[in-house]
Parts: sequence; C-alpha cells; structure tokens
Amino acid sequence: MAGYASQTLSINGIQTVVQSAGEGEPLVYLHGAGTVTGFDALLPLAERFRLVVPIHPGFGASADDPSIDDVHDYRRHYLDLFDELGLGEISLIGHSMGGWIGANFAADHPERIRRLVLVAPVGLKVDEHPTQDIFTIPGPELGAYLCTDLSVFEGHVPVPPTPEFLADSYRELTSAARVLWARPYDLKLSRWLHRLTMPTLILWGEADRVVPVGQAPFWAQHIPGAEVRTLPGAGHLVFDETADACEAVAGFVGEELTV
Repeated sequence: MAGYASQTLSINGIQTVVQSAGEGEPLVYLHGAGTVTGFDALLPLAERFRLVVPIHPGFGASADDPSIDDVHDYRRHYLDLFDELGLGEISLIGHSMGGWIGANFAADHPERIRRLVLVAPVGLKVDEHPTQDIFTIPGPELGAYLCTDLSVFEGHVPVPPTPEFLADSYRELTSAARVLWARPYDLKLSRWLHRLTMPTLILWGEADRVVPVGQAPFWAQHIPGAEVRTLPGAGHLVFDETADACEAVAGFVGEELTV
C-alpha cells in the first residue's frame, strides 16, 4: 500500500502540512486533538478516493497559530486551505474535535460537502452522556481512555517517553486547550445542524471512554436523515482499532459514485 505525499502550504501566513494519497473523488479527513498514532490507518481509503489529511495548525508538523481559540477559526482556516488546494465539492470526515470543525464547516458551507462522516464528534452538550474532560486525565492513563487495544501505540509512543515526545505532546495539548478548555461543546450548535442536508453518517466506537456512544442519538435527532453505525469493542481511536471503520466510511462515501 502506497504511503502519503506531503506538501506544505502557507495559509494566511501559517505553514500547514497536507498529506495526500490515492486518486479519485476527494475525501478530506479532519483529525482530532492529537496526532500521536499518525494516519496510516486511513490509507485503505486511498485505494478508492483521493485522501487528503491536513494537519491542524498547532499539531504535528504544521506551524503554531496561537490566535486560533475557537472552532470557527479552524473552519475558516480550512475554507482557505480547500480553496488553495482547488477542492470544490468534497466528502468530509471529521473525528472528535475534527468532527466539531467538520459539522460547523458543513453547516456553513453545505454546497461544498457531498457526503459527511462524523466520527465520535465533540460539540454537543449531552448531560446524560457527558464528554470526558481530557485535561483532567493523568498522562499515563490517557491511552486507556483513547482505545481498548493499547498495542496501537506501539512504535508511536517511546517507552519511557523522551523529552522530545513530551514536548510535542504538550504543544498539541496546548493547541487543543485553546479550543476545548472552557467547554468541549457549543450550546448553539444543535440549532444549526438541520443545515446538514447532505447524506451524513455518524460513526462511533461502542467502548469510547472520551465521547460516549450514548451521544450518537442526540446528533442523529438534529441531522436530517442521518445514519448511525456503531463499532463493537472499539474505543475513541476507531480507525486505529478496527478496519471496520474504514470499510464503513468507504461504503458510505462511495455510494452513488461511478466505479
């Protein structure tokens, strides 16, 4: 399986890394609040689509942008980035924090989104199934919250953690905190989800300890015609834990496309 090609674009002066693989209809993935496991688990999607994985400012190899302190700052960043890449209509996957960004992007720019996949998204306040405050989890325990199979971190997390790894992790956590620290939701978001009139899949790991699967019906009740699929045994990092996640996305996004 071929890997990613990487390019760096200057978006409003912020050096933003974009990974891409494959050919065909564009499928963009917006990642969550960390890049520790990388994105190789998504590569099966490149066998059918042009997979595009931009790295948020403040994460991975992209430059920092301390001015980003709201999910809409990321939404606007990606509006410019997609224009720079020449991407008109796309299918969009948003995972966790990326799901919050993706839901807002699709609500504000529905003409740009052919199909939408929200994977364990944050962004709604669900009192019955509250999102875990990741900033209160001790570092050594975080992995067990993110997935049920800790082997997904092998080769990605040095044991013991090196100073460089700890510095990179702190940088990403700081970038995430600018958006998520006060609250990982928007009380006004639910009123705008009716604008997601494109076919939408809500995908969730049933063992998610960060964003409980009990939130899935609340997203579905606000999004017209949304389809919900849950993955038994998988935690928050569904793509790393089970190939069923990519298969579900490929089947959904690939509907109605000419083979």
